Amino acid sequence: MMAQDIILVKNLYKIYGPNPEGAISLIKKGSPKERIREKTGNIVGVNNGSFKVKKGEIFVIMGLSGSGKSTLLRCVNRLVKPTCGKIIVGKIDVTAANKKALLQFRRKETAMVFQDFALFPHMSVIENVKYGLDVQNVKKGEKNTKSE
Repeated sequence: MMAQDIILVKNLYKIYGPNPEGAISLIKKGSPKERIREKTGNIVGVNNGSFKVKKGEIFVIMGLSGSGKSTLLRCVNRLVKPTCGKIIVGKIDVTAANKKALLQFRRKETAMVFQDFALFPHMSVIENVKYGLDVQNVKKGEKNTKSE
């Protein structure tokens, strides 16, 4: 990981089903996800995802419905455990973190807006961010600095 990288995802896979190792083997041989599902009963959620995000960079994950965007993000914050691969956020190896470390990571280092809940529509984006900091009892000056 370079000094300026704040998120590193390398060779990330998430396979749902009874035989994830078999599915990964088929993926590496070039089998499409439909064939993998037919042969193994496994569903490919993320297939060899790799990217870096540098400090200050805006990074967008785009794709069709069902392409694995939400699964990828849930792996990054470890709401879903990846089948294999590496995720590092700052100095935290998210893929190796224990329950206590993950709890702190989710409380202090990352956030996610779920599709089903969205942001508060009556608030601006910054007000939505400040709300999350209010819940953590962050002081006003620090809250303004962090949200802006």
